[in-house]
Order: sequence, then structure tokens, then C-alpha cells
Amino acid sequence: MTSNALNPSPEDLDVSIMDLSPLAWVLEELRKSLDGASKALKRFVREAALAQGAELEALDANQLRLARQQLHQAAGALEMVGMSAPALLLRAMETVVQRFIHSPKQCTEQASNQVELAGLALTAYLEDVLAGKPVSAVSLFPQYRDIQSLIGADRVHPADLWAFEWRWLEPELAGSVEATAYSDTSRQLLDRLTLKLVRSGDAQAAQSLSNICLGLAQTDTEVELKTFWKIAAGFFEALARGLLKVDVYAKRAILRILLQYANLARGIPHASDRLAQDLLFLCTQAVARRASDAPALTAVRASYGLERFQPVDYEAVQFDRFAPALIAQARKRISSAKESWSSVTAGDINRFKMVSDQFSLVTDSLVKLHPPSEPLAQALTQAINSTAASGQAPSPDLGLEVATALLYLEAAFDDLDPKDPQLAARTGRLAQRLDSARIGQAQQPDAWMEELYRRVNHKQTMESVVTELRRLLGQLEMALDDFFRTPEDKTILAAVPGQLEQMRGVLAVLDLEQAALAVTHMGELVEQMLQTGSTEQEARASGSFDRLGNNLGALGFLINMLNYQPALARKNFSYNAAKGELQARTREIDPIP
Repeated sequence: MTSNALNPSPEDLDVSIMDLSPLAWVLEELRKSLDGASKALKRFVREAALAQGAELEALDANQLRLARQQLHQAAGALEMVGMSAPALLLRAMETVVQRFIHSPKQCTEQASNQVELAGLALTAYLEDVLAGKPVSAVSLFPQYRDIQSLIGADRVHPADLWAFEWRWLEPELAGSVEATAYSDTSRQLLDRLTLKLVRSGDAQAAQSLSNICLGLAQTDTEVELKTFWKIAAGFFEALARGLLKVDVYAKRAILRILLQYANLARGIPHASDRLAQDLLFLCTQAVARRASDAPALTAVRASYGLERFQPVDYEAVQFDRFAPALIAQARKRISSAKESWSSVTAGDINRFKMVSDQFSLVTDSLVKLHPPSEPLAQALTQAINSTAASGQAPSPDLGLEVATALLYLEAAFDDLDPKDPQLAARTGRLAQRLDSARIGQAQQPDAWMEELYRRVNHKQTMESVVTELRRLLGQLEMALDDFFRTPEDKTILAAVPGQLEQMRGVLAVLDLEQAALAVTHMGELVEQMLQTGSTEQEARASGSFDRLGNNLGALGFLINMLNYQPALARKNFSYNAAKGELQARTREIDPIP
């Protein structure tokens, strides 16, 4: 049996076992590059609005060149960290700006906005990847399509964003069908069935086409051609079972299959890799409830391991997030309101006016960014107004309910998804609780609220721990760097054993046993250098300097990973006792034979 172990690209892998450190390192710079490119385009659009006719052609294009350079750098950074599929969107954006440089009149306000929205969508996608969400780069297709339309590209297909390493791999199908020969009769039948399917989506025509493809697979002897026709059979079967829409991409595929038949009938011995991969992508979108419902499709999916891909509605605009400035503004307003409300609940009634103004801004951001949450905005306003009118500190129940609402909004705006059905449901529930507390009716916390408290508390604790570990690491790096420069001065190391013991204790509490072992070994090395009075040459010859430096580097990676992937940090590093070093585990991927 032929192996179906494919070599997946990084985007295909489960993010729970991926090291997202490289993405985390470049994301902020990428965000700045996209923001800079967007601002440069807007500046050019403003300047172009003041120019007329020939003046427009003579307009200085430096702003456009700056935008192109920033997009080029951003695309390179994404490719460097293995995010090749989303990098295609950046390359398309770069091409658009290059087109603007050659033809400035095409850089309109609408075109500039499309480039900006594509950048915002890309940033939102990468943030979701970093947060461990099961997202696909195919979800960026609406933005990719808009950008490609500005270029005037001949081909725009959602499969362009599908990260998959293609090869010919013949699906194994039980049973057999009668072989179909290349002939005028077969061509006429294909023409008739294809026309019927494209015009009306006729299921019977699709099934007949699937059977013909299986017959052609019986006729051809080359693995490439047999594989092509079996994939095409699975695609037509998906259409016949209603598992795929006969949309524009399916129709184009159907017509291209007909063209492929014509080429093969003329004696051209090769099938199109691009067409086969497009068909395979469409097969990822079709999942039969039972294998027996669609045997050809099931065989194709099994052969290529397509079960690891979730269907994606590539026509839906998933990443229609708001501008980062609006989100940042909302977070700042919530933070200020939290601080002031805490003072009011403690009895500082002089802050009533400030609290009213701050909560007005919070509710403004809430309604603007998520209109279905207006009931919560109204409930917050009423709670603040009634408290201010009373001239007294709020009751403990009302104080707790307002604080909980702010805590939830703070957590929600850390990763705002306006389409999340839980958002409207939970803000509605918070509004009900606020109204009840305002009239003196106390309630027990809902289960999801208790989970919110635990999650926020854990996050704050982890942030504090990571901050402390970074502080200790910085002190160690400074001391050891100074010692490496002047190894004859042992007094530089005096505080290092204590600092290492502090770090070991924190790592042990976090169940980072392997890292704690490495830090223990580092302490032993430092103690040896202090007690034996070894010379610089002896320390270097024994490898002590190298081991200390390598462990510092590995600890830096681990501590950064703790901030966003604590589970992976715990299992992705191991202590090599023979080398005396903390090392990141690598995930082996079998190469394609």
C-alpha cells in the first residue's frame, strides 16, 4: 500500500504542538509595518486629491515606495517564520502598491481602504493563530480576492491560500467500474453532462460524470492520470451528494476538467497539477456523513489525509475586525473606569462626576464595537446614574456586578470577535444582573462567571511570574556577560548563585522540572568557578562558558513562550544531562519519499 504520509506545512499543523515563538517575535513589527504602509498610502491619496491631470503623473511617489518597502519586509518576515500562505496576501498587496507607483491615478481612496482592510484582516488572523484558535489562512480569501481584483489577476482561487504540499497519490477504491475509452462518443457525453451540471446543478449529471471519471481512471495506466481522474470522480460525487455548492469555483473546475479531457484525448500525456490541487481543495470542503454515502470522495480524502482540514466558508468575511486604534481606545477606557469604580466602591464619592464621564465613554465604545450589547450599555448607565444620584457608595452587590461587567468586557476586548454568539448572550445576562442588583436583588454567580474569575486570575498571576522570571534572567545575563568579558574578576558572580536559586524555585512551582534542572546545573557551574578559582582558559576549555550561554538562550525562549503557550513550554524543552544544557524538542516530520 502506498504511504500517505504527507509533509505538511506549518499552517497545517496543530497549533498546540507548534512553537509559535517566531510568529510572536515578528507580529508586533509586522503590525507596525502594515500600519506604516497604510498611513503612507493615505498620505499619497490626500496629496493626489490636490493634484490635477498631468500634475498627478508628476506627483512624488516616495510615499508609495515607502508603503511597498514596508509590505515587502512584512511578507519576508512571514515567509521567514513559515507562514507562507498568509504571506501570499502580503505579496499581493505589495504588487498592488507597485501598480500604484506605475499608475498613480489607480491609488484611489477606495483602493487604499481595501489595502488597509486586508492588512487588518491579516493581523486579526495571525492574532488568532497565536491565541491557538483553529483558523485557516483560507479564511483570508475575501480580502485576497479584493486585492487581486485591484491587480487584475487572471487567477483568484481560495486554494491559493491552502497550505498543502502537493504530490500525485492514487486513492484506493474498492470495487471497479467499466473502463471508459477516449472517443468522440465519450466527449459528446461529457459535453452534454457538463452543460447540464453547470446550468442547473443537476445531481444525476454530477453522478454520471463521477462514473465516467472512474472509467477513465481504469483506462489510463499512468499513476498521475489515474490519480487525476479519481480525484475528479470524488469532486463530482461531492456535487452529486449536495456536499458542495456549484459555485463559480466549482463551475470553473468542471470546465477545466473538460479541457483536461480534450488535452489527454489529443495525446498530451500529463494532467494539470494546479487543477488536481484545486479539486483536492474542494474535496476538503465536502464531508460525507458515512463513508458509504460517497465512496470515491471518501477514498480521495483518506488517501490525502484531508480529515485534518476543517471546511471553510471562503466567501464569508471572517476577519472584519475593527481598527486596532478603536480596540485600544476601548481597552484604555475600561481600564480607567475600573480604577475609578474601585475608588467609588471604597467610599470616594468625590469621583462620581469622573466615573459618570468614564462609563459614558465605555458604553460608547461598547455600542460602537458590538451593537447587540446595547442592553449592557444601558444597564451600566442606569447603575452609574443611580449611584451618583444617591450620593453614597454603591451597595456591595451592585459594586460587585459593575466590577464583574468591566472584568468581562476587559477579557472580551482582549480578543474581540463580534460574531461570537456568547458575547451577546453574556452581555445580556450581565445587563439582567446589573438591573437586579440596582433594585437590591442579589444573585449567585453564573458558572461561566466563576470560570472568568479563575481565568483572569491565572492570566494575571502568569503575567506576574513571567515578569519576575524576565527580571531574574536580565540580571543573570548582565552578570554573566560582565564575567565573560572580565573572567579574572570573580566578585561579579557573587550574587549569581542566589539569583539562580530564585529562578529555580519559580520554575519548580510552575512544574517546569526540566528547566529547573538546567538552572540547578548552571548554579553548580558557577559555584565551581567561585570555589576552585579556575582560570579563564580552564573554564572555556571545560565548556562552562558555552553551557551557561546556551542555557541562558534556551531559558529566554522558554520564558517568552510561557506568556502565550504555557502548555507547550512545559513539554517543548528537555534537559540534556550529558551536555548540561536545556534544549528545545524538535518535531520530526517524515519527508515525502
